[in-house]
Amino acid sequence: MLRENEIQFIQENLHRDPVAIALEAAKYPDLDIPVLVGQIKARQKLKDKMPVWVANERVFFPPSLALEQSSSEETAHFKASLVKGKIADLTGGMGLDSYAFAKAGCEVDYIERQKDLAKITALNHAQLKAGNIHHHTGDSLKWLVEQGKSFDFIYVDPARRDGAGKKVVLLQDCEPNALDLIPFVNNKTSLLIKTSPLLDLDQAIRELKGVDKIYIVCVKNEVKELLFLKTAQSSADPSIEVIELSLPNSLLFSGRKQIESETEIATGPILNYLYEPHAGVLKGGFFKSAGKGLLKIAVNTHLYTSESLHTNFAGRAFKILAEGSLEKKWIHSVLPGLQANISTRNFPIKADEIRKKFQLKDGGEFTLFAFRDQANKNKVVLAKKIS
Repeated sequence: MLRENEIQFIQENLHRDPVAIALEAAKYPDLDIPVLVGQIKARQKLKDKMPVWVANERVFFPPSLALEQSSSEETAHFKASLVKGKIADLTGGMGLDSYAFAKAGCEVDYIERQKDLAKITALNHAQLKAGNIHHHTGDSLKWLVEQGKSFDFIYVDPARRDGAGKKVVLLQDCEPNALDLIPFVNNKTSLLIKTSPLLDLDQAIRELKGVDKIYIVCVKNEVKELLFLKTAQSSADPSIEVIELSLPNSLLFSGRKQIESETEIATGPILNYLYEPHAGVLKGGFFKSAGKGLLKIAVNTHLYTSESLHTNFAGRAFKILAEGSLEKKWIHSVLPGLQANISTRNFPIKADEIRKKFQLKDGGEFTLFAFRDQANKNKVVLAKKIS
């Protein structure tokens, strides 16, 4: 895919501004500079997301839309830990998930409807010595019906843009429609679906007529993707696991909606410590069960407090240094250097507005929390994270 002189050009210019390289195109009449600039931009953008692929000089990166929806190597290898045996990847794309499945020992059938993308992926898999992957081009649902093989897992990561190129979230609006795969699930074959982090969990459970497990996959307190595992034993109240891949033990929290609905939690005034739940916990809707043993600041304020430190909270813990109101005099009296992170919960003013209004610098070791308390009054506390 890439000639030796093209590989050399990419490596020599890997850390330069792509725009500056494009402006020098006339210097290189024998090279397709727009293509090579695209490769340089992709490698710069993906160096943290796909380090193994970027490190291989012969990998050719496809157009930006395929890159946009691709998993990261981290999340792809987590998905690979959930599957085994024979797997059909119905939305092959640039092939990172198929690569991870094969590296985990699976026999993979990769299907991609775009011929050019499928060709690029097959060549990349060969360069990466990916393993046991069979490449197919065409309509994946049609292929699944006609090929006659049985699989242990069917995997789908539907395209989340409509015909006009606009982003979509609902399962039935994506391509292919994952709901069309439900009839293929049986005692032998399970279905693993990757979706947008924005998808509503309860609605997806209903539309899929129950699932076995949901994985909320996060990296550094950011929800990256949702995974729905549907098996013959699927339930309307599946286990929901919050996975934080930056931790040595990636399982941060697990729960069920029914238990959450039955859980009671008391509200109370600010005490010595403040707790901010992990983004994955909030996505799962575990507003009560995540705060077991703590007081909640208010019913609709998803922050918690305690007299003594709880070290097993699924999120961040802070020592409260001062409590006051959103006033310049108070903030200036308690905040050293006027520098802080700002977090708002159930509060009428956004963090950026607070920062601008009081001319505060971002970052540092302190955090200002602005929220409504149990009496529905606006409060602000200054806190320091406990490592």
